[in-house]
Parts: sequence; structure tokens; C-alpha cells
Amino acid sequence: MKFNKFNANQIREINKGLSSGLDVSVYRDECFDSEQMREIRLGLKANLDVSIYAKPSFDSKDMQTIREALENGNDISKYLEEGFSSQELYWISKGLKEGFDVSIYAKKKFDGYKMAEIFGALKSGLDLSPFDIDALSEYQLQQVILGLRAGIDVSSYADPSNEHMFEDRVKLVRECVGNALASGENVTQQQLNIIAHYKNDGLDTTAWENYKFDRDRLEQIVKGLEKHVDVDVFAKPKFSKEQMYEIRHGLMEECDVSVYATTDFNAEQMCEIRKGLRINLDVTPYATPEFNMHQMYEIRQAIKEGSDVTLLANTAFDFQQMRQIRKGLAEKLDVSVYADPEFSADKMYYLYRGMSEGFDMAKYVDFNEDQLKRIVSGLFEALEVCKKKYGITN
Repeated sequence: MKFNKFNANQIREINKGLSSGLDVSVYRDECFDSEQMREIRLGLKANLDVSIYAKPSFDSKDMQTIREALENGNDISKYLEEGFSSQELYWISKGLKEGFDVSIYAKKKFDGYKMAEIFGALKSGLDLSPFDIDALSEYQLQQVILGLRAGIDVSSYADPSNEHMFEDRVKLVRECVGNALASGENVTQQQLNIIAHYKNDGLDTTAWENYKFDRDRLEQIVKGLEKHVDVDVFAKPKFSKEQMYEIRHGLMEECDVSVYATTDFNAEQMCEIRKGLRINLDVTPYATPEFNMHQMYEIRQAIKEGSDVTLLANTAFDFQQMRQIRKGLAEKLDVSVYADPEFSADKMYYLYRGMSEGFDMAKYVDFNEDQLKRIVSGLFEALEVCKKKYGITN
């Protein structure tokens, strides 16, 4: 086969077709550029009727839209024949894929932008049938849709002759949100502005608009709404913004936040519990307010390392003592030798270090940390001497 009339990219597409056992004669034509060839090749590979779009008059974007529609089982041939643009075909194809009645917007009088607005409304489950969408401009249609998403009665301003739809919509939204003030709640104007903004974006604010939340806590609620989590779990004045953050992230990570969604825990403790839940650890040994975040960290790490934390999870130990016990547990040492709340973390460290090298440290537990430091140092020196003497290298 001669390729001298094709460029490198076209030859690559032809070779890909040949290697896939496709009938490349359909697109082995210099009138197709490499991107058009690619769309035809992908159609052939998917066993589509590529004759619908394998025409030089369609650019690669058109071809892609048609191919994807065909892959979804939607024949958009009639819309092609009616001369819809690539952008318009895109929204028609998306509507067909969603199972919408695209006749609502598949009209030559609508451009792609207006089609996009109507598609978005249908996707949100909004009912546009009461409105004369043919007569509404793209801008007016947008105001109607925003109002519907905010849950307000748009019938008062959804008139094609109304030149002040934006102002009317904003006024209605603010009046709706202003009900919080009318009910005697301590809601600031700044809060009303924030609530109005997100209400206008279609978020259901009823669960929290009457509370006195500052900007930072409102931000956590809004982020939760945007991620479709149950904000009622943390949209409560009793939680700080940091606590809200930890509960919100726990919900996003599909954790059982009921374990820690209480003011008994501060945000740092919540974080340690959440980190355990996130990787399916049994957080029961440390999910108690009696442990601070540092103690929780040590217990969580021990559980993660597969250690039995029965002895470790003791409020009598501070986190530095816990760390020495945890290290011993990880090495399968008999930590009962030094796991005594009366022992300082330093004393525990020297006992652990000696045991880690195989020394019997039980006989030295009555020495203080300074004495133990010298003992361990002497034992290590003696060990090095023995290694040299017998040629031990590790």
C-alpha cells in the first residue's frame, strides 16, 4: 500500500485501522485529515454505521458528536439534515442520552447557548412548560431558571416584555431569605447575602439559614452542600468551623461520623478518629475524650501496625511514653518490662533500646534514666567489641 500522499499522522491512523482488522478503505482518502480519520476509525471499531458522518463536510468535532450519539444508541441524522451546528448537535445529543424530550429546544431559532440553558434546567428537574421559552431571550431564560432553582415564584417576572428580570429576581430571593429576619432570628445582612447567593445557585439552605453562623462556618456548610453530604449533621452553632471541617470530610469519605460528631471532642481529636475510620481501623480503643490528639495518634499508629493496644491505650501514659511502648510493640518486645506510668519517657527509651538489641533489661528497671543511659551505652560498646572479635558485620 502506498502512503506517499498521506502525512505521518494520517499514516498512523491508517496503520491503527489495519492492525485492528478494520476496513480502512472507508477513510483511506486524502480528503480526510488525521483527526477525521480517527473518528471514523473509532466508529468502525465500535461497529457503528459510519456512513452517516464519514463525509469531508463534517469536521472532526462534528464527527465526534455524531459518533458519541450513535454509541449511545441515538440517531441524530435528522438533526444533521436540518443543518444544526456542531455545538447545537452536542446539546441535542446530550439530551437524547439523558432521555429528555429534546423537541423542547432542538429548534433552529435557538443557538447552542440557549440550548445549554434549557438542557441544564431539564437536568435539574425544573418544569419549563409554564413559560414561553420561545419568546424569552437567553438572558431572560437564565433569570427564570435561576429563580426556579432558588425556589421562588418566578411567575411575577417571567414575562418576555420585562426588561428588569435580574432586579426582580434578586429582590424576590432576598425577600425569601429575609424571612429569617422576620422570624426574629439573629441573622446578619452579611449572612443574608451569602445565603441568597447560594440559594440562587439552587442549594437548599432551609436547614441552616436561620442560624447565626459566621462566614467561616457558612463556608463549611456550603462546601458540604456542594458535595451533596448531609449538612444537618454538622450545621449546628455548637460546632466550630474546624469541627465542621472534620465532620464534613468524614461524611465525604463515607465514615461513620456518629463516632465523633459531638462537642465532647475537639477538632484535633476528631481528625485522629476520622483518619482511623477512613482506613477502616477499629477506633474504639482511642475514640474517647480522655485521650488528647497526640495520645490518639500513638494508639492509632499502633493499631495500624497491627499491635495489640490493650496495654498501650491507658490514659496514665502521656504520648511520649506511649511512643516508646508502641515502638516496642511493633518489634514484638515484652513491653510489660517498661510499660509503667511511673517510668519517664526517657527511662522507657533506654530500656526499649536495650531490649531492641536483644539485651535482658528487666534486671535494670530499678536504675534511673541517667544510669540506664550509661548502662545501655556500655552494653552497646561491649556488643561492638564482640562483633569485631568474631567478625560479625551486622
